[in-house]
Formats: sequence, structure tokens, C-alpha cells
Amino acid sequence: MNERTRGGAFHLGAAPATQCAPTHPTPSLCPLQDYEKALFFPCKAAELVNDYGKGWSLKYRAMSQYHMAVAYRLLGHLGSAMECCEESMKIALQHGDRPLQALCLLCFADIHRSRGDLETAFPRYDSAMSIMTEIGNRLGQVQVLLGVAKCWVARKALDKALDAIERAQDLAEEVGNKLGQLKLHCLSESIYRSRGLQRELRAHVVRFHECVEETELYCGLCGESIGEKNSRLQALPCSHIFHLRCLQNNGTRSCPNCHRSSMKPGFV
Repeated sequence: MNERTRGGAFHLGAAPATQCAPTHPTPSLCPLQDYEKALFFPCKAAELVNDYGKGWSLKYRAMSQYHMAVAYRLLGHLGSAMECCEESMKIALQHGDRPLQALCLLCFADIHRSRGDLETAFPRYDSAMSIMTEIGNRLGQVQVLLGVAKCWVARKALDKALDAIERAQDLAEEVGNKLGQLKLHCLSESIYRSRGLQRELRAHVVRFHECVEETELYCGLCGESIGEKNSRLQALPCSHIFHLRCLQNNGTRSCPNCHRSSMKPGFV
């Protein structure tokens, strides 16, 4: 067993025992690339809002629709993603919710980018960045710049892509956004690999793996990185996360990392 496997697994903060309104593990699950679970929870939240939430704020419905849009896009269901995002944006506009408007604009841009419609994506990214800057959402700005960089890569304008990545890296480092840094190093790696620039490529590969180690963003059983590809994950009640297949194959009744006895599914 290697050092990484013995070191542990990615850990989510413990969820509260009771909740009076729906909340979403989706923001964690999308970057970790378990898209099926990332879609399940906001869908369940939307059901709760429809069934019991007549007296609740429309914000819950809007956020559920937004998170569904993000998950649908990542799963490639772009029509459903657009419908959910439009519903969320409608509520955000009605209530003057600027942070949610910015997120919806970012999601719209990502949807258009996924469709290959870069001409429509760029203005959406610009609008999202404008609001993100206005409200001081630097994490959101990192996401916007990452999307812009991917657009430039699609256009084969690699210098512009690297410029956007550099700006995003500066912001991600300022706010300690390790997941953002991982994605940016991964994209930089692919650009330098395509250019055959080995020194720059190695630097980003090394930094990528350093970020993985710093965040313990790997399965504590197989040692593989979590978040590089779409994988089914399972969080235990202790909040340690593993690949579902690894837990099934392991056969133990306790957490492989902290050895707590219960193996019932956790909150995500």
C-alpha cells in the first residue's frame, strides 16, 4: 500500500443532522465529477420545494433549478440545462438577486460553449464577470476565466487561453481555491503538451500533483485522484469520500480511513 493510499481520502465537512430547508452537496460533487449524484440532490430539493415549500422563499426553487442546470450540462443534457437555467434566471431577475444572476450567466455561457456556440458564449462570460466583479465573487471570477480559457482553446488561440489561465491562477491562489488551481493546471498541461513544451508541461504536472496531495483529493483505497473524470463516489457518515466501486470491492464494514464502524451511506 503506497503512502497516498495510507494517507486518507477526500473529506467533506460534516453535514448538520437536521435541516429546515433543502441544501445542495452539488457544488462539491460537480468538481469531484460524480455528475449523477450532483443531479440527484437538486432534483430532490426541487421536489421538496414543490411539495412542501409554498411558504418558502423562491430562492430555494431558484437555487435548485440552477444546480440542476449545472449538473444537466455536465451530463450533456444541454436542453434540460437551458430550461432549468432560464427558470432560475427568471426568479433571480424578479427578485434582483445579483449573485444568482451572475451564476446563471456563467451557466448560460458554459452551455453555449458546450454546444460549440462560442460567439454566444463570450458575451455571457463577459456579463457574468462584470457582476462577479461588482459583488466581489472571486471564486466565480475564477470559473468565468476558466470558461473563457476553454473557449480560446477551442478557437486554437492558445496565447489568449494562457493569459486567461494566468489571471485565473492569480485569483485562485489569492482565495485558496485549490480545486480551481487543479483545473487550471490540468488545462495548462494540455496546452503545453500540444505545443511540445516539455519544461512548462512538467512544471504544471508537478504543481497539479502537489495540489492533489495538499487537498487529499484522492480515493483512500485505490489512491487515484478524485475529480479527473466522471466517477461514482460515496461519502460515509464520517464524511470521508471514496470511489463507490472501491468500497464495494473492499468489503469492510468500517471506514478504511478512520475505521469508524458504520458503513451506511452518508450525506452525498
